[in-house]
Amino acid sequence: MRNYLLLLTIFCGINSAFSQNTFKTILKNSITNQKINGANVIIKGTQIGASSNENGEIEISNVPNGKQIFLFSFIGYRTLEIEIDFPQTVLIETILLQEGDSQELEEVVVQGTRSNRTLSKIPTRVEVLTEEIDEAATMDPSKVAHLLTHSTGIQVQQTSATSNTANVRIQGLDGRYTQMLKDGFPLYGGFSGSLSIMQIPPLDLRQIEYIKGSASTLYGGGAIAGLINLISKEPTSEETILHLNGSHIGAFDVNMFTSKKYKKIGFTLLAQRNAHKAFDADKDGFTDMPELVKFNFNPKLVFYLNKKTNLSVGGTFTTEKRQGGDTKLLKDETATSSNFYKEKNEVSRITTQTKLEHKVTENKTIAFRNSFNVFDRSLFITPNFIDGEYKFAGKQLSSFSEMSYLYKKNKNSLITGLNFYTDDFKETPLQSANLRNENYQTLGGFSNYTFDIGEKVSLETGLRADYVFNEKLYLLPRASALFKWTNKLTTRIGGGLGYRNASIFNQEAELLGYKNVLAINRNTTKAEQSYGGNADISYKLNFGNKMFINFNQMFFYTYLDKPLVLQNSGSNFEFKNANGYTKSVGTETFFKFGFSDFVLFIGYTFTDATNHFSGTKSNVTLTPKHSLKGDLLYVLPGKWRIGVDYELKSSQTLSNGNQTKSFWTYGAVVEHYWKNFTFFGNVENIFDYRQTRQESLISGPNNTPQFTEVWAPLDGFVFNFGIKIKL
Repeated sequence: MRNYLLLLTIFCGINSAFSQNTFKTILKNSITNQKINGANVIIKGTQIGASSNENGEIEISNVPNGKQIFLFSFIGYRTLEIEIDFPQTVLIETILLQEGDSQELEEVVVQGTRSNRTLSKIPTRVEVLTEEIDEAATMDPSKVAHLLTHSTGIQVQQTSATSNTANVRIQGLDGRYTQMLKDGFPLYGGFSGSLSIMQIPPLDLRQIEYIKGSASTLYGGGAIAGLINLISKEPTSEETILHLNGSHIGAFDVNMFTSKKYKKIGFTLLAQRNAHKAFDADKDGFTDMPELVKFNFNPKLVFYLNKKTNLSVGGTFTTEKRQGGDTKLLKDETATSSNFYKEKNEVSRITTQTKLEHKVTENKTIAFRNSFNVFDRSLFITPNFIDGEYKFAGKQLSSFSEMSYLYKKNKNSLITGLNFYTDDFKETPLQSANLRNENYQTLGGFSNYTFDIGEKVSLETGLRADYVFNEKLYLLPRASALFKWTNKLTTRIGGGLGYRNASIFNQEAELLGYKNVLAINRNTTKAEQSYGGNADISYKLNFGNKMFINFNQMFFYTYLDKPLVLQNSGSNFEFKNANGYTKSVGTETFFKFGFSDFVLFIGYTFTDATNHFSGTKSNVTLTPKHSLKGDLLYVLPGKWRIGVDYELKSSQTLSNGNQTKSFWTYGAVVEHYWKNFTFFGNVENIFDYRQTRQESLISGPNNTPQFTEVWAPLDGFVFNFGIKIKL
């Protein structure tokens, strides 16, 4: 039934006819009135665009009907956004561009800090991705993991060698310390943590924000290492995209996104079916990519009630079945003493998000937000033949409600509010004698104040008080400062406190399939708490209209007190607070160089993450000290997009103390635009580097991949290709 609903949605989009509107204009300097040669214009949310010729002329054909947002950009000039309704009733003969720094992203408004300031004016260090999202969707439209993998200081850590579950690690800390948000709603975590980034698609995203370091002050517990805020598209223009993708190792994806705005109402819709055949790259009899079937249906309605009041209502409906292990068992063969290992996940997720925003006056805004999340997961693992299949299943119900008040005066802004967060997990009675239910209710109050001291200094201060019912009150201060030394040189410094409630939903328990993992002892086990800070210096320089350099150097430090560690408790396992601390210290270096139609990006991360338990120092496992990422991109608007990327990971420490080898991986992507069509091809891991070329995935105690730590690619060389159609 899901197949028919998805196909019906897609074919309804296909029925719309291609438009034949043509947009023409001339670009000039706003001061000198000189015609601008080589400037780029693109229709927002599409790959339809062009470059101005020596006479400053731009012509774009096949512009769809409806309101379209045109982005005009050129090195040395400020980016300009213009909304034009097609068919045009008034022709725009000339468009003036203002000189300035187009690389400063003045128009990008940061949402994660709630202050609604532009990126260049926010004291908190925030990294924002916009244009990279479309490229990541080309590489892998089924999940956002690929985009996160190529970001500096972020590591996507695979938690299962056969089912490809994974989490996100920031600055060397375990994935449980990264908080994932969708439009400011904390929808992911707990039992869903290891599957979240494998289920979130990038196709309906318009912006991704990273805040690294302790950020629990903003949205509550969980953001010890940082937070990632995924911001979805708004129905600002009419857009319908059909996206088909396949790979030589068995993936096939059908995706459709549509957006439309009427006078008083707008909507967006993402519909997907993602499938993957089981793939065994090294022919050892175990899957390196699981068998997968996943459906996503993400609708959102926005009601423009009046000039002061907006109401948005959205939802996410996801079902997924992924299974890996012995390839013979995936063909429904009977388990034997030689072929028994299998891991299967059956998942359904339903979320709702509601936001009501009302402008009381020009300077005062009140907002109400609510989300509800139902996550149902069944995990089946056969760790050995004698004991047979072990089942762990449960339903996680969580909700988030918030009322906030924003006051802005001159360049200052104050936001304050209350929120209430619930997280209730109930284990399905299967094979466990003692159910490992978890229930948290948290009432939080927060206040953030952002203000300028003259033209050179901006400050942001925040305080959160979270009361976890029947446990403890947490006070979480936070402060950041921005120093604008010159138009080219800026510095940011900030820090704060963080915490995370004790939970069994951690990577170590995932490896065990939660078998023999005891419930958290609330009398002896306490929440994990941290403090940390970072500082950075940023420099940007333009060389005429054809070249620019952006450079950023950041230093970070995080201290995590008494983190949870999994310990033996007789024949069982139990999470307890360690006698000691974890420390992560390091640097991130970001370099971006643009020349004409070429852009070079280089990102280097040094991470020294260590555990100091019971007087003994050891490295945090699966954390490379040195990581180098980068790409070279060539873009000819409206015609070609060609890129190559690379990544270096240095040696990593395994849980048994062994050291892995350093390794490089390389990739390439090519997109060609023709009218309403985009043809693409992408190659990952060109030289087929695989962990199994260095060691077998078969590990003790049962000679299966269950307890194998994944430190390098398993699937090897991957080629995917497809087409995007603008309808």
